[in-house]
Amino acid sequence: MLDALGNIGEFVGGVAVVVTLLYLAAQIRHNTRSNKTQSWQAAVASVSEWSRQVGMDPESVRILQSGSADFDALFDLERAQFNLLMSSFLRNCENIHYQFINGAIDESTWSGFAQRTLSFFDAPGTRDWWSITSAAYSPEFQRFIREAVSTGPAPEALIRRSPPATEQGTATDTK
Repeated sequence: MLDALGNIGEFVGGVAVVVTLLYLAAQIRHNTRSNKTQSWQAAVASVSEWSRQVGMDPESVRILQSGSADFDALFDLERAQFNLLMSSFLRNCENIHYQFINGAIDESTWSGFAQRTLSFFDAPGTRDWWSITSAAYSPEFQRFIREAVSTGPAPEALIRRSPPATEQGTATDTK
């Protein structure tokens, strides 16, 4: 009789463990979805805020257009302003790229941000500016920009998730 009660107790305990594991799996899935939503919202908010601030200031728009066309033609103060504008924008993009390669932002969301990021590099002044400042960015982001700019319009392979450079054995490849 005690053996039968012991077996029932073990069975109930086993069922309780399975139910608990199922509950935890559901909670983790919900938490992951919630974190991705928050990451997406933060990404959109950061780039939208940058766009709004620049768009409301005609001088910022002028400097952004002029510097993108010919970085070397800017005066010292304009260069400093262009540097701040581009640094602010690309830090947002770098963060979004980081969120993407770590799975917090999905491929369809990253694809749009990648295209917008790379559209800045269609301009020769932006490429000149990047050649001077790229070392300030993460090796993974530098690699993304370098590969995308060297191949022209962003091929799908560049906007798909790939392991961080350290997992591919190229962490020191920053140029």
